[in-house]
Amino acid sequence: MIPEPSEWDIEPVTQKHRLFRGRDYFALWSSLGVGLLVFSAGSFLSSARFLDSMLAIIIGSLVGSLLLALAGKIGSDHGIPSLISMRPSFGICGSYLPAILNIIQLIGWTTFEIMIISKSAEALLGANYTLHLVLTFLIGALVTFIGVTGPITIIKKGITKFAIWIVYASSAIIVISLVMSGSFSKVISSPGNGMSFFSALDIVIAMPISWMPLVSDYNRFATNSKSAFRGTFLGFAITNMLFYFGGVLIGVSDIVALISAIQSLVFGFLLLIILVDETDNAFADVYSAAVSTQSIIRNINQRYLIIAFMCLSTILAIVIPIIEYETFLFLIGSVFVPLFGVVLADYYIVKRRVYSENMMYGKETKKVGYPAIVAWIFGILLYYLLSSISPIYVSSWPTIGATIPSFILSSLAYLAIIYRRKVRHQIKKLH
Repeated sequence: MIPEPSEWDIEPVTQKHRLFRGRDYFALWSSLGVGLLVFSAGSFLSSARFLDSMLAIIIGSLVGSLLLALAGKIGSDHGIPSLISMRPSFGICGSYLPAILNIIQLIGWTTFEIMIISKSAEALLGANYTLHLVLTFLIGALVTFIGVTGPITIIKKGITKFAIWIVYASSAIIVISLVMSGSFSKVISSPGNGMSFFSALDIVIAMPISWMPLVSDYNRFATNSKSAFRGTFLGFAITNMLFYFGGVLIGVSDIVALISAIQSLVFGFLLLIILVDETDNAFADVYSAAVSTQSIIRNINQRYLIIAFMCLSTILAIVIPIIEYETFLFLIGSVFVPLFGVVLADYYIVKRRVYSENMMYGKETKKVGYPAIVAWIFGILLYYLLSSISPIYVSSWPTIGATIPSFILSSLAYLAIIYRRKVRHQIKKLH
């Protein structure tokens, strides 16, 4: 019996079960690009000159969303989830470490999303510890329900039909209110506090790239790979630009203070709409954590995993303080920037967009792809040398950001190792 689309684990999705069109992906990735966390990240750009921050928002959103869509295209080309797309380059056993790191970061992000929603709702309704507990458990229960329902039902019947358009309208009203409030003229005239264009670019591009380990878990259900690519690229780029721009105008990174700043400008129910939409981010995280787990251990029921991860994240959201938690998550997520530099180089350049099922599931699947792992390590090291949030940051180095250089280095290092192997193989043949 063929499973329903909501129950697919890591097997390739058959063509008749690929139900999403381009507009579905536009709605999905627009929705996942929405969030108070993006407002918060955008507020850091107020330390840069206005022109630098605007260029960083536009270029970073376009480049980051392009990389996100390229990663998703591997999934929609072959009907496979993200962790399986790593096997041809990293090998089956080699993909287990990225899978474990992905599970850890996704539990972390789910926890952080629950924290954001509950703290924001507290700020709107009046803060007290009992309300915090009740809201946290209610949010956990809601995301669990969404998770076990499955991506097909939620995206087709919820996000695409009405939710995203309400969110777009609410977001536009919030940003227009910020512009009309007088913040716009102050931001334009502000000289900034020394943040460079490249540092600002690093902050912007980090958001779409943080979704790369998840993208194929959803894009594998596409009816047409090209339309899924366009929908993913446009949907995420537009909302990323909109919310980063709003964050620059607000200039407040603390979540509670950010809520108060928005609430003073617009009606509270518009903010509640954004908070409700934030639940799909938590759903996406916990669903992909379950799929990543299944890439290591096949015979575990996906719905049981979702329930278990949500229970764990809900408990963590209660006991772990929100302060500095975001930095920890960015540090873990940074390993996926150079990792996908390797994956995209392998798929689009080395394999020329041809992955066979045997490369991912069968006899041709290598156990460990050492060239991929070596190139990945090079990229990670460079990221930590260039990133100001890392423990080994070299402050005397020029400020050129960390995301793009580490992505490029891991890609080039992988191509160089593969090319060298091919040359050595050809020389051996001649002798």
